[in-house]
Amino acid sequence: MNQIPSRDNSRKKNGLKIISVILAVLLWFYVVNEGSYKVGQNNVAVDLTYDNIQEGIQVQGPEQVTVKLWGVFQETGEIQASVDLEGKEPGVYTLPVKLHPVVGVLFTSVEPKTVDVTLEELQEIIVPVNYNISAKPPAGYQLMDLLTEPERCLIKGDQEEAKLVTSVVCQVDLSNTKSIDSFELEVAARDKDGNLVDGGLEIIPAVVKVIAVVDEIKGYKEVPIIVVHEGEPGEGYRLKNIGLDTSMVKIVGNNFAVEAIKEINTGIIDISEASQSFTVNIDLQAPEGIKLYPAQVMADIEIEKIVEDEEE
Repeated sequence: MNQIPSRDNSRKKNGLKIISVILAVLLWFYVVNEGSYKVGQNNVAVDLTYDNIQEGIQVQGPEQVTVKLWGVFQETGEIQASVDLEGKEPGVYTLPVKLHPVVGVLFTSVEPKTVDVTLEELQEIIVPVNYNISAKPPAGYQLMDLLTEPERCLIKGDQEEAKLVTSVVCQVDLSNTKSIDSFELEVAARDKDGNLVDGGLEIIPAVVKVIAVVDEIKGYKEVPIIVVHEGEPGEGYRLKNIGLDTSMVKIVGNNFAVEAIKEINTGIIDISEASQSFTVNIDLQAPEGIKLYPAQVMADIEIEKIVEDEEE
């Protein structure tokens, strides 16, 4: 007569089989990976990515989810969680979180399993590029012109935020500029009151080229010309007079330098051993950075003979 196996014996055998399988799996992982992997459960915060976003749509939703791992694993940096937005128009959705396979992990789960996602249509506006002089040119210099390239920028982002933007502004430092200089400068979105608008907006381009034209602050005035000569006429002769075709000269240049000038000298007129009158064109001596009008004058040098009675 055949003996019927008891139910308890069957349960014991099944339990032993399950334990054997689990131990075999764990031993296999240990052998394959040379014992370098961790065994157990681990909770990992994973960045949540959004796939297949339609052009012109921005996403508002959770940035991370928690992934539970059980098994044999070494690196958690390769864990990927994502939400598929293919075909989704602007609106509010509750969508499943997809976990990508993780090598060496027996079981995985994600919390939350679904996330609420808001899709909004991006606002695009074009605004002018303005500038703010954060530091003026050096003393005696002034800004003549300033150009930006491009002259306008594209603003993309949340509709409510984008509508606040009236311009983008760059900060220009001219403290070391004395002629023409160019800069590559970042721009920031501003509202009509000049306040910063920073709501995750994208500015295209984010960096503009600025060309600044700086020149001296010019001053001008008229000052007298002083005749400078050297030497003595020949024996029996003397200098009677040196006359110029003009006694005043106009000077133009840096405003501070012009204000300090009280007179302008001629070049040296040599009358050594002169025994007769003569005429000569002589350059005026212009200080550095100063222009003279005229730059040259005609000098009429009168030499006369000494009368014998005067000698006595």
